[in-house]
Amino acid sequence: MPTQSLVEYLKLESISCEVNQHIILLNSVPFSIYFIDKNDEITVEELLALRQKHQTEFNKLLIFIWWDLWELKPKIIKSKLFHLLGKSQKIHARKTSIKYVEKSTAIDFQLNTHLMIPLTAYKRIGLYLDDELIALGVFAKKRKFRDGTYSAELLRFCTKNNYHINGGLSKLIKTFSVQHSIDSLMTYVDLDWSNGSKFERIGFKTVEKQPPLYFKLKNNKRVLSTSSNYDIFNVGSLKLILTLESN
Repeated sequence: MPTQSLVEYLKLESISCEVNQHIILLNSVPFSIYFIDKNDEITVEELLALRQKHQTEFNKLLIFIWWDLWELKPKIIKSKLFHLLGKSQKIHARKTSIKYVEKSTAIDFQLNTHLMIPLTAYKRIGLYLDDELIALGVFAKKRKFRDGTYSAELLRFCTKNNYHINGGLSKLIKTFSVQHSIDSLMTYVDLDWSNGSKFERIGFKTVEKQPPLYFKLKNNKRVLSTSSNYDIFNVGSLKLILTLESN
């Protein structure tokens, strides 16, 4: 079973855990895992209720891993878990250099490091270590609001698998904000994996909760579904905004 293969991976990484139905309880770490198998019948409301109950009982975030992502992108899933477990190789952002990234390189990097479809958008800024791309930020073009301020969106942020760049996201944001003169930056956080706390620690504020997204699987890819006919869903996302100091 997929749940068992995930448990076996955790044990190989010397992570003590036990399985209670679909929930994988991890010892001495601040999160647990709920694995949604192919034949499970569960709703958004049930998952959110389980998360709330788990938070109350164990004071831990319950993250949700879907079977399709575990099958199709196991390296990325393992890297995200590695990061949450605090086992990623750490590099300080001050040791990296900033470069703009060409489209093809950005697409390849996202395919190997991000669970969502790759985007190229307006600007792609990378952090490089010894000429190797180790982190990438993809930004939308800025727009002007009625009050005269400018805002842009961080569409993607990803790092090389099994790496954590201390200060990396802040360095990318500062580079973009200075070069493109914006007053605020918006982004979205996937609630399947996060409660937004890591973004909030660098100054982002949660302004809105977005509804769940529903998908059909076509040729092993998630395609948005606007009907009640779907195979997979997420539990929604958070919209966050970072107000920037005057550049």
